[in-house]
Amino acid sequence: MAGTDRPSRPGTRSGPHPFGLAAMVGLALAAGPIAAQDLFEETKEQCAGCHGVGDMVALEGAPALGGIDAYYALLQLVAFREGDRENEIMNSMVADMSDDDLRAASDWIAGLDRPTPPEEEPDAARMEAGAKLADANRCGSCHGAEYLGGSQMPPLRNQHEDYILKSLQDYKAERRIGARAAMVEIATPLSDDDMATLAYYFAHLPG
Repeated sequence: MAGTDRPSRPGTRSGPHPFGLAAMVGLALAAGPIAAQDLFEETKEQCAGCHGVGDMVALEGAPALGGIDAYYALLQLVAFREGDRENEIMNSMVADMSDDDLRAASDWIAGLDRPTPPEEEPDAARMEAGAKLADANRCGSCHGAEYLGGSQMPPLRNQHEDYILKSLQDYKAERRIGARAAMVEIATPLSDDDMATLAYYFAHLPG
């Protein structure tokens, strides 16, 4: 799930799929035991490189994958494949993947180790400000009290700072909406400093 979402372009589908992503994911999950996942196996190392799995360094703007629930990962992969979530790299990567490929990818993602915080000591004042902003915006009500996400929401704890910041910026600019408008409503009143502080806070929480 590399990078961040792009603005919609003429001729592309940016709204929810007419059958609903959850229904499509349900069909993928109901497909039975994984039979063929050749395309994902061919691209797994590229996924690991872009997202910084293990000792690899992630590309700028690419999210950490560790700690993401398998169902949530599958939901996003289906959205990328069907064009309901737009990112040039990801749309291209999964365009020809079968349901089995996407299920294999989501299971692989769910088995990765959670990301760790940056090694440097976080700035206490920024962490305090970030905690207040997170509480004021009730981030934990959806992303969990420890910001570890779940089957319907991504984890925020120790996610890459640049990815969180770009995501908030895209929500505020309505470049990324997805199936829910809640994040657009939350991000709209945030200042640039607020978004930077939240991104710093989540990225630097204790592991």
